[in-house]
Amino acid sequence: MKKFKELAEVLEKVEKFTERSVKVSFLSIFLKDLEPEELEKTIWLILGNIGREWEENKMNVSFGTLVQLFKKLNINRKEFIDLYKKLGDPADALKIILEKNKQKQQRLFKKEYTILEVFNILKSLEKIEGEGSRDKKVNILYSLYINLSPIEAKLITRILQGDMRYGVSEGLLEETLSHAFSIPLEDIQRAHMLLGDLGLVAKYIKEKGYEYIKNIKIELFNPVKPMLAEKAENIREVIDTLGLAAYEFKFDGIRAQIHKKGNVVRIFTRRLKEVTNSFPDIIKLILDNINADEVVLEGEIVGWDYKSNKPLPFQELVKRIKRKHEREKYIKEIPVRLFLFDILYLNGEMLIDKTFIERRKILESIKGNIDLTPMIISNNYEEIERFFNESVNMGNEGLVAKELNSKYIPGKRGKRWLKLKKTMEPLDLVIIGAEWGHGRRKKFLSDLYLAVRDEKTGKFYMVTKTFKGLSDKEYEELTKELLKLKIKEEGRIVWVKPKIVVEVLYDEIQKSPKYECGYALRFARVNRIRWDKSEKDVDTLQRLIELYKKQNKNL
Repeated sequence: MKKFKELAEVLEKVEKFTERSVKVSFLSIFLKDLEPEELEKTIWLILGNIGREWEENKMNVSFGTLVQLFKKLNINRKEFIDLYKKLGDPADALKIILEKNKQKQQRLFKKEYTILEVFNILKSLEKIEGEGSRDKKVNILYSLYINLSPIEAKLITRILQGDMRYGVSEGLLEETLSHAFSIPLEDIQRAHMLLGDLGLVAKYIKEKGYEYIKNIKIELFNPVKPMLAEKAENIREVIDTLGLAAYEFKFDGIRAQIHKKGNVVRIFTRRLKEVTNSFPDIIKLILDNINADEVVLEGEIVGWDYKSNKPLPFQELVKRIKRKHEREKYIKEIPVRLFLFDILYLNGEMLIDKTFIERRKILESIKGNIDLTPMIISNNYEEIERFFNESVNMGNEGLVAKELNSKYIPGKRGKRWLKLKKTMEPLDLVIIGAEWGHGRRKKFLSDLYLAVRDEKTGKFYMVTKTFKGLSDKEYEELTKELLKLKIKEEGRIVWVKPKIVVEVLYDEIQKSPKYECGYALRFARVNRIRWDKSEKDVDTLQRLIELYKKQNKNL
């Protein structure tokens, strides 16, 4: 079994490499020799996880817990905080302090842990809850940290914070597994999309070999990465691109992937997070209606006002997921409706390579009394426009257009599915910082610094800041979440890890020397917090530039 220190040394070197091919080559040498279980868990740790990609990380080690731990390790608090503010990374700050104290460093080395031993220690933190849990976690981590070298301590700290910074993405690890085991990259990517977890893919490569990976199927209760739609500017663009196509209402709800085997039903979001416990009514609906022993369905769960027969605002629906302690109350107060729109798997047969129309017919045959998403098939501009207005007037976002012969390609965004929204189309931006407010909002982080993502480098670029759009109650809740993600403070500004996504409305995109990327949003205001999206889902700098060009062309 490999030592944890060896993994830390590998990642320390990889962090310094700039060429992608060098990172891939170096990592592949290390990963190739690991045993199946060891390889699976190493992949998880490299990505900052202690479980499958869709499983919630429940270690719950806050920055305050780390500070308490470092105090017990006799690390000078002021020295650590000063370094942390300078570097913006508690792991780097800790490593530098440990390296400076050579005498302490030698005294602390008592045991060398294997990768699996460290994993099991971190996993044990998930079971610690309730009164006194912080002290218990500090004691467990103290027993681990006193044996760690500086680079091991750095790696553990990054895993605990969920902020890896080694320059190793899921995409790079896919390439690494391809290189290490001589498997075509597209087969690795397909297996990852179907199984929903790269660690599991790696484990199967070692256990079952290439033939199994090449012919991989959906595994029930392992969520599949969803197929995504590209944005279209107008109806004419969709007709020109797809010709005769299916048009479906685009509801403003939660995209749900529903797995059923016998009497067991589990529900996952578009981010592959499980929300089964929030929707007992949907589970009953599936069990009462779906005539299949094994099935994977896709649909939209929509908050529904049955008196007006219209959707409820998205913010109302989200309460059913976010409120863990009052869940029963919100399940009663916020009724929902399910609209199915796709089927991926049925009684042992994978359906993703069938056409959209074929899948829709299969779905119609097994749906029972469950609603399907309203749909028309057309290439007539006026008919599509009427259908679009019908959807928008109901309170929906617009339409999704689907090529009739399109296969279901997990995890991919392409021109086979196109989405039409009301103009000007909102942008999904990530919060990278915030300022403390004034007056009645002095206790809230209310002036938000918002950024797009450069799809080439992964870097986030600020394009606006705004304090408009949210209620005091929303700012109160948002402040609590932002403080959990704090990196450093500079005066009134709190810089945070880019994790929380907001949907932003604006009047215009302008060129601006004020921001590094050269663009800014004019009169931006937050429309809503997108708790259902991650930093990977935010709009890109490239799209912002594209919208700017189209905006000026229209003007």
